[in-house]
Amino acid sequence: MMEKPKVCVIDENVSVKTGWEKSLSHHASLDFFRDHTELMTLVDKDKGLIPSYSCIIMGRLYPHINLDIVNCSIPESIRGVATGPLFLNWQGYVSKEELEKKFDGKIFHRYGIKWHTLRLRIQRLEKKKNPTIIAPPPPETFRDNQISKVQRCKDLLMMMASHAAGSHREKIEFYAQHDHETGVKLLEAIYHRLLVSKERPMGCPSRYINSSPIIAARILRDALH
Repeated sequence: MMEKPKVCVIDENVSVKTGWEKSLSHHASLDFFRDHTELMTLVDKDKGLIPSYSCIIMGRLYPHINLDIVNCSIPESIRGVATGPLFLNWQGYVSKEELEKKFDGKIFHRYGIKWHTLRLRIQRLEKKKNPTIIAPPPPETFRDNQISKVQRCKDLLMMMASHAAGSHREKIEFYAQHDHETGVKLLEAIYHRLLVSKERPMGCPSRYINSSPIIAARILRDALH
């Protein structure tokens, strides 16, 4: 059974949840949070949660905690961990400089857009960020049984970092060098998503491993098992 792509929506208005559930229909699953603190509570227990989302969509204003998301560093923190794009769901004005600094784009339909439309936006961003195809590593690169799982995972993470850029590269390098447990969880999250579909899920960080999800799955399996 194919696993649905996951979309995360953060908005203080719970009626927004209903709108997105209807718009995504059965094509994608929705995780909804009233503010970023609810999300972070789960992230403390599951470091692979944010990287598992195809995209994250944030409303701007959160009156119950007196927060304007555009005027804080929260989007940058989430964006640094996320593998899919981060969108601002706001109908009002925000400068292009501020938007590009904190988000990957803007959505003008607070109560939801169809999954097909959202998926196309994610695909366009992926092509823009990753215009070249990554060649696969030589066969058996991670299959030497004399090399420990720790080292295999570290090597794979470092290879992924070499294909990433900016905050993504910094995060992956940090996991490889200083936070092995989180790094392994990230690799496991990618692996389990790839196993359920021959098509790479939108926003999946397998793009840092190989353009083919089948080859990426094999490389991940060899590193993890």
